[in-house]
Parts: sequence; C-alpha cells; structure tokens
Amino acid sequence: MFRTIVAKKIGFPLQDYARNTDISSVYHFLKESQYWEESKIYDYRLKKLKNLVDHSYKNVPYYENLFKSIKLKPSDIHTLEDIQKIPLLTKDIARKENMNLIARGSNLKLVRKGKTGGTTGSPLIVYKDTQNRSFTWAADRRWYDWMGISYYDRSASIWGARSVLSASRKQRIIADVVRFLQNSISINSFEMSPAELPNIYRKLKEFNPVIIRGYLSAILDIARYIDKENLTHLKPKAISTTTESLLPHYRVYLQKVFAAPVYDQYGCGELSAISYECSKHNGLHVNQEHMVIEILDDEHKSIMNYKGRIVGTDLDNYVMPFIRYENGDMATMYTRKCDCGINQPLMSSIEGRSADTIELKNGSKVHGVFITDILYELYILTDTVQRFQAIQYQPGQLSLTLETDKNLSTSLLKELELALHRFFEDVEIHTSSRIPNEENGKFRYIKVI
Repeated sequence: MFRTIVAKKIGFPLQDYARNTDISSVYHFLKESQYWEESKIYDYRLKKLKNLVDHSYKNVPYYENLFKSIKLKPSDIHTLEDIQKIPLLTKDIARKENMNLIARGSNLKLVRKGKTGGTTGSPLIVYKDTQNRSFTWAADRRWYDWMGISYYDRSASIWGARSVLSASRKQRIIADVVRFLQNSISINSFEMSPAELPNIYRKLKEFNPVIIRGYLSAILDIARYIDKENLTHLKPKAISTTTESLLPHYRVYLQKVFAAPVYDQYGCGELSAISYECSKHNGLHVNQEHMVIEILDDEHKSIMNYKGRIVGTDLDNYVMPFIRYENGDMATMYTRKCDCGINQPLMSSIEGRSADTIELKNGSKVHGVFITDILYELYILTDTVQRFQAIQYQPGQLSLTLETDKNLSTSLLKELELALHRFFEDVEIHTSSRIPNEENGKFRYIKVI
C-alpha cells in the first residue's frame, strides 16, 4: 500500500517533471476522448494531421524535398483520406534519409534517441520529442484502465536489459530508484536461464505484482516452470505480452497457469503505442488520437476487414515525423466496433512480427533485439551494417553474418566476437555485401536450423 501511494503521489508526477512531459494531462484527455462521437474525433485527428504536414513541409528536409518533387502543398490536405496523396515511407528510405527526417531547430535536450528492435526489420535510429512520449505513456495508462487496474499498482516487467554488455553504477542506482517510486520491479530476460527460474519466481512471489508484462517467450518460460513445479502463489490480475504474436494456444496456457486474463498490445519503435486489447478481447483498439493507421493491399489501396500491410502515421512526433510509414507488419482493420463502449477502431493481432528465438549457452532464450543491442553498443550502427542474420544450428552456438559494403576492421570484428563469446560457446562471424531474402521475399534476421 505504501509504495502504491508513493507511486501515485510522487513517482509518476515526478516522471513528468523530470522528463518535461505532460503524461498526466494527456491521460485525463484520453479518458474523455475515447467516448467522443465519430465526427468530433475525426475533426481532432484531421487538425493534427494538417498541423503535422505543415510543420514537416516547412521544417523537415526530407518532406520539404518530397512534397516539392510531387508538387504537394499542406493546403492540399482537406480530409484524412488525403493522406494517401503522400508517398509511403519505408524503412530503407528512413534509414537512408535518417538525419534528413529530423526537423530543423529541434531542441535536442528534450528529445530521446533510441533504436528499433530488429526482430522484423533492420535497426533504425529514431528520435522522439516530449509530445510523442506524453501521448505514448498516457495511452499506456489508459490501457491499464481497460484492464481494470491502475498504472500505479504493483507491476513486474520482464524485458531485455537496456544495456546488454554493461551498465554504469549510476545507471543502475537511478533505475532502482525509479522502479521503487513507480512501484515496479524489472527482470532481465537475457539472464533468464533455467537455473535462474527459481530465483525469478521467488522475486515475483515476494513482490506479488498486480500485472506482469514482458516478452511472450520469457513469460512462457516462467509459466512452464510454475506449471512443472505445481506452484500456485502468483495471482496477478493481468498478464501482458509483447514482441511475439500471441497465438491462441499461448493465451489459453498463460490464463490457465496464472488464473488471470491475458492482454495483447502492439507498437513499434518508429510509431510507439499503436493499439491495445480491452477486457472484451475482441481485437486491439487503435489509439486514434495518436495514430492514423491504414491497411493496404498489394495495389496500395486502403482496405477494411481484410489482411494487409500496416502503414502508420504518428501524429505527435514533430522532431522526427513518420508519415505513412510502412513497418513490414500485417494485420486486419475492422469496420465492426467493440461492445465495450470505447469508440476506437479495432484491428486484429499482428502478423509478421514473430521471429525465431536463439538460445544462449546458459539456456536463456532471446530475440533479434539481443543482437541489435550488442551491435548498437559496439557502435556498429545502421550506416555501417545494413542487415544481419543470426543462424543457430544448436543451443549455445551462433553464426552471425553482417551485411555491409564496407571493410570492417579486424579489431572491431574481434571485439564483437569477444562480446558474443560471453553468451555463446561457439561463434562464427562473416561479412557479406548482400544476404539473400527467403523464397517468399521476406528477410529473416534469426534462423534456427
């Protein structure tokens, strides 16, 4: 109870102060806007789209050049449907034009720099401003309401560590303080070996979280341990999974083990919070105050009630606008509405983002983001390595191919090999000017043979 009060009165308000965000105000706005009539939310989104396009035309080099080349002016955007006048932004274009996507005159002191994962596409450096982060976190808090819990309730997160290779003492202390103030604990899924599962279970049992969030495969590992040992002490009110597709049999199994409903969510590094599942479990509600989501067929036409390619526009990122960004995932957008009363469109669970997992020498299972983080920490960035492919023939072994048109130094490759040997017994590193796609045209970053 004490930590809950601290989180509500101090922890989360302090987050806005320290990060110069406005999460609390946006959260209260979203609680109201989710019940707006269609015409009101349409006008709100159209106004945001017009403002974003006008800003991008005047301040972002990439869009300034693009709009002039196709003779498009901000005044040509009269409806939400007019967004289709703007060409698609692909990951390849975003990577090539990376710095040209940043708005001139941006206050970089208020900007967070990050990277996309690498489970379904090559890594990409992304910048986000305070408005984007405010809407992203506020939407997350609203989602807690949909699950019937509060954002300041006890929360356990099972993610990969922000820093794979190292973290300073100062970083660890700050992280511990933040977790205490926000009534949460964090478990590093990269260190979740079978031998560590009893300790992880004890940590969860002692904390008694109201919600457990994290990578699907990591939560499944914990569930299997609980099931195998016939343990019944954990009683969360909700389970939330991400990174991999929540297949029906996974949902059934997790609900059986934890005796709690499982909620799906969807987002990507470039566009942030896209959609969340409510307590009715009829699909994922699109955060339409923050996003314009289109589903396109093979002829680039917008479709409903059929599976297609996801194209998203972040209405809140002014430092690095992503307008009509195609992230490589596929889903279905529905014309039907959920009977929960929330006036947000529904989309299906996402197809195309699941990837094979690789097993470390300690038995832990990790995703492509694990390799991405190591490459990032060694400053092997996307302008040096276009893509990578990690192939595992047996647990604890890794064959890594880096796609690059540059000659990587022997010392850099040796440093990478030493870093990987911390997690794998046998390591092979190759370089190639081109790694071929699969027969279906898709590229696999992780392959388990």
